[in-house]
Amino acid sequence: MNTVRMMKQVLLHPYDFYHDIQEPGRLKWHQGIVLILLVFVARMLSIVLTSFTFQTREPYEISYVYEFVWIVVPWLSWSISNWGVSAILDGEGKFKEVLVGSAFAAVPYILFIVPISILTNLLSLSEQSMYTTLTVLTFVWVAWLLLAKVKIVHDFELGKLLFITLISLLGIAIIWFIGILMYGLINQFINFIVDLVKEIRFRM
Repeated sequence: MNTVRMMKQVLLHPYDFYHDIQEPGRLKWHQGIVLILLVFVARMLSIVLTSFTFQTREPYEISYVYEFVWIVVPWLSWSISNWGVSAILDGEGKFKEVLVGSAFAAVPYILFIVPISILTNLLSLSEQSMYTTLTVLTFVWVAWLLLAKVKIVHDFELGKLLFITLISLLGIAIIWFIGILMYGLINQFINFIVDLVKEIRFRM
């Protein structure tokens, strides 16, 4: 099954989709990468195509690198955290199913955020609630697909699903905290080495 057909299936028949991806050989690693790149493209197009009256940032404040990082980091950290927590608590899903399955959950964003952004050029500022509602609904759809993925791939009941989701979010916070801490330590170490080299060269 090619990626486009799978994107259609996750929209129309998400429960069947997440059951099907557990079959050996159904998922490919590159599909997750392609979908996340499409999320990035959709994000950048939405920024460009959104009417200036609905923009909350100036053009110089927008960074392609920043936007890319804030797409990839949540995807990876959610996948790692959810897989790790689920594996400890008897989840049945493999890491590939969690990682690529989470990327497929972003299909509603890929398909609908650009049309919603174009719509802002036809709306007045007083009709901003329509734009906000459509955007929120898109994100709710993505979140629902993520929860459906957790439930079906790991074969959890509703109560355990909610518990695992909360623990996974806590795991994300821990991952980000450790990442920021490591970044700070590495940055200080690099600055220390640079200063040490400068001092040695100065004294020679």
